[in-house]
Parts: sequence; structure tokens; C-alpha cells
Amino acid sequence: MKKGDTIYLISNGDFRDSANEVCWPMQDGTLKEVSKALRKLGFKTQIMPKYDAKRKHGFIGRQCEGAAAFSQIDPKAPVVVVLSCWAYSHHVAGPLQTHKGPILLLANFDGTWPGLVALLNHSASLDRLCVKHSRLWSDSFLRDDYFMKKLEDWCKTGKVVHSEKHVSNAASLKLSPAAKRFGNALAADIFKKRRIMGQFDPGCMGMLNAVIDPGKLGAAGMPIEYLNQSDLVAEMNLVSDQEAQKHLNWLVKKGANFHWGTDMYNDLVHGQVISQMKMYSAALRIYQRYGLSSVGIPYQLGLMRCVPASDLVEGMLNNTDRPAVRDPESGVIVAANQAIPHFNEGDMGAGIPQLLMKEIFMAKGMPMETTLHDVRWGRMYQDKFVWVFLISGGAPPAHFGGWKKTHIYRQPKMYFPLGGGTCSGVSKPGTITWARAYEAYGELCMDCGTGNVIDLPKDDLQDRLDKTTPVWPIANVHIPGYDRNELMATHMSNHIVIGYGDILRELVATCMSLGFKVRVAGDARKALS
Repeated sequence: MKKGDTIYLISNGDFRDSANEVCWPMQDGTLKEVSKALRKLGFKTQIMPKYDAKRKHGFIGRQCEGAAAFSQIDPKAPVVVVLSCWAYSHHVAGPLQTHKGPILLLANFDGTWPGLVALLNHSASLDRLCVKHSRLWSDSFLRDDYFMKKLEDWCKTGKVVHSEKHVSNAASLKLSPAAKRFGNALAADIFKKRRIMGQFDPGCMGMLNAVIDPGKLGAAGMPIEYLNQSDLVAEMNLVSDQEAQKHLNWLVKKGANFHWGTDMYNDLVHGQVISQMKMYSAALRIYQRYGLSSVGIPYQLGLMRCVPASDLVEGMLNNTDRPAVRDPESGVIVAANQAIPHFNEGDMGAGIPQLLMKEIFMAKGMPMETTLHDVRWGRMYQDKFVWVFLISGGAPPAHFGGWKKTHIYRQPKMYFPLGGGTCSGVSKPGTITWARAYEAYGELCMDCGTGNVIDLPKDDLQDRLDKTTPVWPIANVHIPGYDRNELMATHMSNHIVIGYGDILRELVATCMSLGFKVRVAGDARKALS
């Protein structure tokens, strides 16, 4: 690129016009900030698509709209995908696969308007599609020296290079003989007996990084059972009102805190939760019927038009302490006294580590509950960078300290028009292992490390909730050596899996024995060097 060239700023957005309309003012402000920064560096900008007065936003909201926008751009022109809210990566992934010019994914770093979450999704999705690109993020743009230096680098060279000193290839690290024996034994059992991964309608919300090549995953001993959302709804219709009410009664007796209202359009009401209890039974029936080891339900788009939210169901499945469900065909209680790894939004890149971590925890006699979270935001607390990990409701009550510390709120109506409850709470302090599986440039990979959930003062905790989504479950996590710029430079998803306890060595050994390319991130790698 040379000074005076035009750089195209692409506004990619949500599928849902209601969300795009709400988010447009922030996107408009971000576009202006980025345009100012590029003008300071000597470049012109053109924003695409143009603002649509009828829709009240200027986002790409469909894949066809992305294709139409890119058809008007020189295939060799530099493009910046500007992200200031959640956006569906597949809207632009197709055009970017054939684009020949430099590609930059650029996001704000903000909890309320989580462009950073969209950036991580877009970047991991493009890596899965083997599309070269760069990443960049900021909370202050022109006032951010790191951002301006990296943006100038991109304008000069067509790429941004971030330090990757915080990640190490596990093949270069040392594992104890005991960890290697453990990993070899678990991997051998997986290869012999298989672990069938149940995935409902993959590709939810444009997260192409959540879709793993079934050939590669099957070769690692984890074949995929592709399931249909319509079959889940059909099975829900076979669950009686009495069975659903029995589950709800169980939760009430356990002390779960339901925040009831009377207006079904704005509040949590009885009928919504009864539908969720039917989904819970239906998911377990399907789990048993297909001999699954895990299951992922992607709620948005299809199910959101049919039934209330799946999130309370997901938190129940991920928890050891949950209502019993008897399989109507065999009469047995399904997976009694076990947590069933449920990967929110059908994200297979979370399902893989959730399954492996559960099995390692079980073998070591440790609590087996896991969950994925969005890498939603973060900021300093005292001398530590503390991440806000947040998800729409699928975290298990065990992570909060049990059902009495679990709150069920109505899901936000902008995203969940038919309502339904969350499974919400504040994750308790303690040591965690974290992980993320992904496919990049044809390889099956796993990133992992350790960290700590931090117990924050009430005012700081509430401020973090208020700046994100206050009705969703939160984990405030410090990962030594994996702070803002480190994670944003290399993390391969908008999601991260956590479980309580340090099982890093066993997880690394198991993944390597299964054939994954493994990286250990943050200061945890130093303990293995």
C-alpha cells in the first residue's frame, strides 16, 4: 500500500436486524475512529455497505450481502473488517477466501459492545479456511500507541506481527513419565472404544471455527453424530408436562433462585421453564439413544423461533447434581451421577476439551464439571489483568457453589424472543485448567494452560456485569502470562473451556497421544520447560 490509497472498511454484523439496529451507533463511532487513524497515516477510506435508513443500520447481515459488497471491491484492494459488536463470520468468510488483497480484522475492546469477541471468532474461522489475515484491537484507537504502530505496520507491509513468546509447542516441553502413561492410556481407550460427539446443526451464528473436519476428528477417536434441531423439538413433544414439572420441582427444592414475572414477553414465566425442562429430558433421551459422549445444542436462529432458550438445560447437563431422567426405551437412568459435557452453541472446538477434561477429572477423582465461556472482555484489577469470561447461561451450578447460588433470569428479549431461563451465577475462586481445540491450516490443534478464578469485591464484580450482560454467568479469571495483548494475538476462538483443578500435564499428554498439535500458553508453559 502507498499513501493516498483507498482502504475499504467493511461493517460486518449480526443476522438479526434488531441487534444490528441497537449496535449501529457504536459501529458508526468505531468506523469514524478507524477512519481518523488511517487518515493520520495518509490513507483514504471507503465504508461498505452504505447506511440503510429503512433498516436503521449499515451492517452486512447476510452472506449474500457480504458477497454483494465484495463484488464492488477490487480483489487486490486492502480491506479492514471493522467489528464493534457480535457478528457472523460466514457473512464475509466466503468473499475473503477469494480476496487477494491484504485483510485486517480490527475490533474495539469493550465489554458492552464486544467487537473483540467477533474478532476472535472471525480470525479462528479464517484460519480454519486457510485464509491469511491479520488481527488488531484497541479501546482508544488514536490514543493507543500499540494500535497505531501495528496499524502503520499493516499499511506498510500488509500484515501485523504480534509477539508469540507466550505460547510454546508442547513437543518442546517436558512431561513426567506418569503424565505420559496417563495420556497414552486414555488415548488408547478412546481409540479402542470411541467417543461419539453429538452435534446439533453445526455452524450456529456463523462460527465456522466451531465446525471441525469429521475426518480428522474421527481419526482422533471422536467421530461426530450429526443431529437435527427438528428432532430435538419432536422429542420435546413426547415429554409429558408431569415429567417436566417434576424436574422444575427438583430445582426449586434444591434452592435454585428463579426470578419469576408475569409478562411472558419481558419476564420469566412458568411455561417457558416447563418447555426448557422438556428439552432437558429430550436431550438426555437422544444422548442415550445414540450412545453419545457429549452433546452440543446451538440455540440461535432455528430453535429461537420454536422454543425458549436452551441455556438452563445446558447448565443442568453440565452439572453432576441434576434431575434424573429415565430412558423410556430401556428404563435406565441416563448417565446417573455424571455431568454430560454440553458444548454451548454446538461449538465442537469446546466439546472436544470438555469431553477430555471430564474424563481426566473423573480418572483423578476430581469434580468433573466443565463449561465454555465467551472471552468477553477484561481489565486490570490491582496488579493483575482479570478476564471477564461470560456465556449465555450454560455454566454448571457446581462452578458457582451449587444450586442455592444459581440464579435463573429471563434471557434478554433482543436475542431470545421466546424467553427461557439462564443458569447464572458467579464462579467461585480456585485454580482452573483452560483449553481450546481448533482446526487451522489443515491441522487439528489444542491450546491450553492454567489460571485462577478471582474473587472480586462486590462493586467491581457488579461493574463488570453491568458492562457486559448482567443476567449471564460470569467467571473472573487471571491467566498469568496470557493478558490482553497475548490472548488477543493468538487465541483461536471467541470461546474458552474451563474446569476446576490443575490437570494440564494429563491434558497435554492425552492430546498429543491423540495426534493433536498442542500449544501451552501463558506462564504455565514455564512449569513444563
